[in-house]
Amino acid sequence: PGADTADAVSWEAAVRRVYEQQVRHLQAQVRAADAKAMELHLCVQQHVDSLRSEESTKRRLRDEADATQAQLQSLKDEIATTRRNYDSQLAILTEHICTLSTQLSDKDENIAGMHTNKVLCGRCGMWNAMGR
Repeated sequence: PGADTADAVSWEAAVRRVYEQQVRHLQAQVRAADAKAMELHLCVQQHVDSLRSEESTKRRLRDEADATQAQLQSLKDEIATTRRNYDSQLAILTEHICTLSTQLSDKDENIAGMHTNKVLCGRCGMWNAMGR
């Protein structure tokens, strides 16, 4: 019986060492898993921060693009208005030039007609052409 208890104690000690070794191995695995989880958590947090920053930049750029688009449309409208005003002024000036040209032609005809008329000179009594 004493040998049996010694064998039992020896066997229990051997089993205990195996289990203790197994527990230490599992604890090491848990620590390694915790370290990996912390590393992954930090990585995820960095990516989330980066994503938020990129979203903010994207929103800002979209707002800038919208503002630029609105400014472009405003400038296009202004150019169209300026073009219409220019065309209107050009039509008015063209019409005015045509009127002036007609008046000038009429005056030239009157002057030419006057040159063909003859008048009696009061000094010498001769009929002379006007304007010469």
